[in-house]
Amino acid sequence: MKEYIAETGGRYTYSDDILNLQELALSMTAIFGECPAFIVSGCQIEGTVIAPGYVWLGGKVRYFEGAKNAAFPYFIYEKNSNESVVYANEVNKRGRSCYLCTGGTTVPQITDPVTGFPPVFLEITKEFAPRLIDKFFGRYALLLDSPSQRQRVKKDVTFAGEVLVEKGLKSSKDVSVQSADGRSLRGRIKESGATTLGAYLGELLTAEVVIDTDGSFLFMKGVTEIAKLSESGFICNHINLKTSRVGSVYIYQTHLINIADDTDNGSVNINHVGFNQGTSRFRNFNVWDGKSCSVPLFSVEGKTKTTTVNGTFKVCGNGLSAVLKNTSFAKGDPELTAYFEWQDRDGVSIASLGYLSTTNNDFTLENLFGNLVFTSKGHINLNGEVKLKGADIYSVFVTQKSFTDELAKKVSVVTGKQLSTEDFTSTYKKKLDAISGGSISGGGEGYVTADDVVKALKDKAGVGNNLNDLLDKGVARTNLSVYSKNETDEKYLTINGKLTELVNLSADEINGMSPEQAAAKKAEKQAAVRGVIDAEKTGIGELKLTKTANLSDLASMIQARKNLCVYSTEEIDEMMAGKLGNDGAYQGVIFTDTLKKKLDGIKTGNFAFVDNFGVSQSQVEGYAMISDIVKELKKYAPRLLDGYNSSDRDSVATNIGVYTKTAADGKFAALDQLFQDYITYLVKSGKTTAQAQQMMREKFDVFSKKEVTDTYLTKDGKLSDLSLPNVDAKKLACRNLGAAYAEEYQTKLIDTGWLQMNNSGGGTDTRQFYVRQIGNVVSIQGIINTAKRDGSNQGGVMAVIPNQIQPPKYGLRTTIADWNDDTKYNRGCTFIIRGNSRTVQIYESGMYNVSTEINFTYFV
Repeated sequence: MKEYIAETGGRYTYSDDILNLQELALSMTAIFGECPAFIVSGCQIEGTVIAPGYVWLGGKVRYFEGAKNAAFPYFIYEKNSNESVVYANEVNKRGRSCYLCTGGTTVPQITDPVTGFPPVFLEITKEFAPRLIDKFFGRYALLLDSPSQRQRVKKDVTFAGEVLVEKGLKSSKDVSVQSADGRSLRGRIKESGATTLGAYLGELLTAEVVIDTDGSFLFMKGVTEIAKLSESGFICNHINLKTSRVGSVYIYQTHLINIADDTDNGSVNINHVGFNQGTSRFRNFNVWDGKSCSVPLFSVEGKTKTTTVNGTFKVCGNGLSAVLKNTSFAKGDPELTAYFEWQDRDGVSIASLGYLSTTNNDFTLENLFGNLVFTSKGHINLNGEVKLKGADIYSVFVTQKSFTDELAKKVSVVTGKQLSTEDFTSTYKKKLDAISGGSISGGGEGYVTADDVVKALKDKAGVGNNLNDLLDKGVARTNLSVYSKNETDEKYLTINGKLTELVNLSADEINGMSPEQAAAKKAEKQAAVRGVIDAEKTGIGELKLTKTANLSDLASMIQARKNLCVYSTEEIDEMMAGKLGNDGAYQGVIFTDTLKKKLDGIKTGNFAFVDNFGVSQSQVEGYAMISDIVKELKKYAPRLLDGYNSSDRDSVATNIGVYTKTAADGKFAALDQLFQDYITYLVKSGKTTAQAQQMMREKFDVFSKKEVTDTYLTKDGKLSDLSLPNVDAKKLACRNLGAAYAEEYQTKLIDTGWLQMNNSGGGTDTRQFYVRQIGNVVSIQGIINTAKRDGSNQGGVMAVIPNQIQPPKYGLRTTIADWNDDTKYNRGCTFIIRGNSRTVQIYESGMYNVSTEINFTYFV
């Protein structure tokens, strides 16, 4: 605090002197800093008149001029303004702020020009006006005669003597009786409305009785419910009784008996009714072995009315031991059924015994899995008629006598002879005897079979097939020294291919590659082609086929089939039209009239030929002689074209319109040369390598590497290859791009966003504790529980600042307090972050297990 001093000699007055006087005046009101709005003095109310006075409003002491004909409630609210004064050079500027107030029946909801917020106000009613005595003194002291109907003490109060209460004693939290050793008995009402009476050791709840709003009693051990008494009865997890009686049922040791029914029909009923003592749900009854077996030994399933025994089922008795009784039908009714059934583990029936059918009274033994075996020490005696599949066995089997009688009427077989139809005469036999066999390779005058002819012609090429029936086209091409389509496509460029042969990958090349590796391999080929012609990459064409189109987006189906060397459906149908089906195969049978007519049709035929007189003779259908076949086969070329010399092969290639390997190598550019053979050809013609490359680029209408580099920017250069010799050029480029010049603007502030504070271990809980850094400002906000810490109450770690956030350079500290109606438990707590540390530490005593809001804000 500065004090004004004026000594003799003519002292100048400075603005600092005025500020000191103002500071002195403002310091007088600092004692009201934490108080709400109230009347300092004056402002007495008489009827509808409010006298003038001073009020504490909006952190300032203000003069209120009073009001006449006031209507209640009446509001006194701040009315601030700024006043201008003349500065040097006759300039008007803000010289003072006027903190005034006025009143009315409403408060205007407008922004104050000085504070920037809506006006602060105090409310006056006929019964009450906030004054200094209760808003200032009443804040820190208990008044003997308070103008308010109720006073609030925020801290603990201790009375040394006995306290007498003339009216009721009320507590918003609890009423407790505490012993010197820290044990206490507390009664309280929970938020749910339930009334509790609990025993505590310090702050630890050991036992509690809860009277709920529905009249039920809950018995608690700590926070665990151990029993409940309600309209539904007494409910608990465990009852340990020596004996127990419920109704007529008595339980003791290992016995469950009915002790109240004094008749021979006394019983213990199990699952007589179901859910909620009704009949809406079925119930089961299971008996286990006492060792947690996987399935019960004895099970009664209510829904299916099924009793299941998983184990050996013994029936002990002397005489009748088991009875199957049909409860719906009597003897003689076809619907009566009663039977045993055997099933496998999946419930599939494999055998049954008993009355199975509802259409008859047959007793059935049925095995669907295997055979039936009857084993008897003696014989098996079947009384009654014996049937086989419904037929009497005597109508199915013949007796020995009947078989012998019928067999005597049959013709015996004579060795070397067989029976045939009478129309097979000696003439036919002689004709068949005259048919002699031969072979095409061995010669002879006999007949050969169609199979022999087919086998012989199989190795010959037909004139009309245009070499399409060659057995191995690859060997034939080797004999002719010509390339196949695939070899030519792989070795030479095509006009329609548009250089795709240079970069396409075969199936063998991409076998075992990932899509990325295959793409890299193709890019490598493309780069090699561009290197030969000194061209720069201009892009990748959209020439891919879509999966969903299923090849329907091919430009040419015909060309695609040629490239794949496959036939179309129409071509397959045309080739298969002349083939025989399986149904035309010969099925050997005995000599019949049909075979006789076929034999009559056997005659000799001949191939088409030119006779000795030069006359062309047509082909005659019939069987061909071996000599004729041999003579005819000489007209056909071997299927693999073996035995041809170079001249013959050149002639064949010319006839079928193909190039030989030698001619193709000299005429077409090779794929593996990547245009180098064109450049070599031009160099041999007198061109330089550069001129040859330029001619190639002109053909493809592409730039050279140097032309592209000198003309265009590269994507990976990110504008670094722009020519920017000075700052003005860089600024001009930024303006053209609509970008800011970095040196003229502040860099973007770092903003981590809200991050959850890290836990320091298993004992901490930072789910509601967050931190954020914007630039060099760090803010930590949230809720923390004083019991969730790693370490003691004097320095335990509550949380850890994440690594994305910079720690404070200097130490930080914040203190909070917990206010209760019972001032005995009013405690404070301190949180500390030390300089260059990331841990938030706690120092507390008596404030355990309290959730509170804390915050830190610091610069880094």
